[in-house]
Amino acid sequence: MGNNEMRNYSVIILIFTLNVFAFTPSYSQNFHSDNIVDTAIDLAEQELFDEALNMIEPALSNEAKDNARAWYVAGYSHKEKFKREVFIGSPTSGLALSERNKAVIQLIKAYEIDSKTTSTPISSMSLDALDYLSKTYMNDVVSGVRGFTKGKDEEILECFNEFVKIRSVIDKNEDWRSEEVEVEKNLARANRMLLESTSTDSEELFTRIIEHYNRAIEIDGDDYTSRYNLAINLYNRGVARLKSIDHTTAMFELMEIQDACVELFEQALNPMLAAHRMSPERKETLKGLVTIYKALSNEEESDKYKRALEAVVKADSE
Repeated sequence: MGNNEMRNYSVIILIFTLNVFAFTPSYSQNFHSDNIVDTAIDLAEQELFDEALNMIEPALSNEAKDNARAWYVAGYSHKEKFKREVFIGSPTSGLALSERNKAVIQLIKAYEIDSKTTSTPISSMSLDALDYLSKTYMNDVVSGVRGFTKGKDEEILECFNEFVKIRSVIDKNEDWRSEEVEVEKNLARANRMLLESTSTDSEELFTRIIEHYNRAIEIDGDDYTSRYNLAINLYNRGVARLKSIDHTTAMFELMEIQDACVELFEQALNPMLAAHRMSPERKETLKGLVTIYKALSNEEESDKYKRALEAVVKADSE
């Protein structure tokens, strides 16, 4: 279904449902507020959304503050203005984001007011609109990760958090922690790709990588790949620092680099051990432990995991 069709379909819903309830006594706050709401609905039916908002929004803090229909028509109008921005190819413009944010706030308010009393179609209509808006936030997360640029982490995470907030209104039993873990891991990978492609070293990018993997582990203590990749990134960082040493490196600087590398190798050890405990037969963690212990000059432990690796390889070949 195209954007025009979606917009027209939504307008049809508004015309049909809101007109049905335009004169329902249970919605009446007073005669004046109902007249304002009915006028705003008429304007929205004509797709005159700015005019509808100019009519209804001043009343939301006064006579229509407890009127679910009023909040719905305002939220609906902002949603449609957002959809117009999407249709013309400006889904992330300042105007589009502002319209979407206002729509979410007002539609949630409409749902909350309506669901406190006898639930009417306003509740389901508000949830349908919120469902659409929640998906646009998730789309922004996906596109943000795919086209990632430095420093966009917080913006992407804010979109995901807004998605979760809206979904919790739609269904409080939904659990999005596994998706949150994937977002954190994808942001770690995105920062890693930037770090590998940049000609200059960036401590900020590396810090972001570690933060995202640690956050993923906090959310899901049983996530194997977060621990393994955290260990690998810490170890590789140490190796990169060692490779920066050449004949021009001063003695004092050399000692600093060596100390920093040892610290990175030590930090890599715990997540690699944790990943190994979660899946003892996986070759990559055994190889990782062999390598990390060797880098720490612990030949005894390195040899122990080397033997374990050889045993797994032999078992696989039999």
